[in-house]
Amino acid sequence: MYVGNAKSNSISVIDLVTNTVVKNITVGNSPHDIKISDDQQIVYTTDMDLGTVSIVNATTNTLMNQITTGGGGTVHGIAIFNGTLYVGDVYGGKVLVIKDNAIKEEIKVGYGPEYMEIRPDGKVLYVANPSSSISVVDLADNKVIKDIDSGITPHGLSFTKDGSRLYIVNIHNNTLSVIDAQKHELINTIPVGKNPEYVELSPHETIAYVANLGSDTVSKIDLTTLQVMAEIPVGKGPHEIAFSADGDLVYVSNMKGNNVSIINTSTDKIVDTIPVGGIEAHQIVIKKPYVKIISDEDNYTTGIPVYVDVANDPEEQSKGLMFRKSMEWNTGMLFVNDDVKYLAFWMKNTYIPLDMIFVDKDLRIVDIKEDVQPCLQEDICPSYPSKQPAKYVLEVNAGFVHQNGIRVGDTLYL
Repeated sequence: MYVGNAKSNSISVIDLVTNTVVKNITVGNSPHDIKISDDQQIVYTTDMDLGTVSIVNATTNTLMNQITTGGGGTVHGIAIFNGTLYVGDVYGGKVLVIKDNAIKEEIKVGYGPEYMEIRPDGKVLYVANPSSSISVVDLADNKVIKDIDSGITPHGLSFTKDGSRLYIVNIHNNTLSVIDAQKHELINTIPVGKNPEYVELSPHETIAYVANLGSDTVSKIDLTTLQVMAEIPVGKGPHEIAFSADGDLVYVSNMKGNNVSIINTSTDKIVDTIPVGGIEAHQIVIKKPYVKIISDEDNYTTGIPVYVDVANDPEEQSKGLMFRKSMEWNTGMLFVNDDVKYLAFWMKNTYIPLDMIFVDKDLRIVDIKEDVQPCLQEDICPSYPSKQPAKYVLEVNAGFVHQNGIRVGDTLYL
């Protein structure tokens, strides 16, 4: 996990196996938003008081470069899609479009753009302007197509994976707004704790957690009923939220406590607290876990890494990679089953051609289905059963198996 320490100009790198800081990386002044590239290789942070974007190698955890934006020391939020960065210039009232470490264009938005996210299909950028409203930007021509008034001081925001809904907190309304992200219309507003800063959705998207800076709590919200289920006390000044890959744990950065609280999502209790080794823990991002595929002549150090989302409960497994329009070449989804049995998968509502790798309890590959095509029909989709009993299934982009010479008998290293 990477934690930006706004008052000590650093990013803490935390090992989530031991819950300890393994390194502090010096970046620019007052790091605020943090994002990781889809291929999990690069971490970006906006250095608010320096007007730069720091670029960190996520393998060596070293500072690679800094992009000077000319934003007058006011850059804040950052979003990424297909290698293009979108950075909020707060006092300039614009979003900077950065590619190949250079500013290519500027998009005029509302006043004070801070946080922003791109709809998963890459077509629309939502920008939270705390001093005005939400700007909806069509990325085909980089123009604002609509402004949405969700409440007073809109801030942190999160999309569902299929891009149908957007959730955004309103700091001075003490609310969470639900927006139809296709029609760009406000659907509902939910009261939460005091001064909410950020919202994050669980991996199966049935629960949302909201960090309430002013009440030192996290609001847990049922996304089916849109009702608050619990108010969970955490550390001082909770700001940002991130989930573990399996959704069993929630990590909350505490700005005034200089630490991260860990919540068990089953009990809603804090199970550990991690000192971050810096001052004012701000934004956080978790690198996806990875598996490695190892042939008989390979060892762990030379195996093929795949960064994975983990589906280990019925809700996540039934949804799988449905509705996703793209996936980085070195990423995939790992399905973890309780029992060893013959498994069958289909491609209903799946837009990406896939290779399916079936793995037994001893982590040996027992079957492979290559180049399985999308099925967008509503009723009739073929099933792809495993030839042998399996406990795990790894789904990757079609062609990945052939390109990397992956075979039945190879080993999965978890």
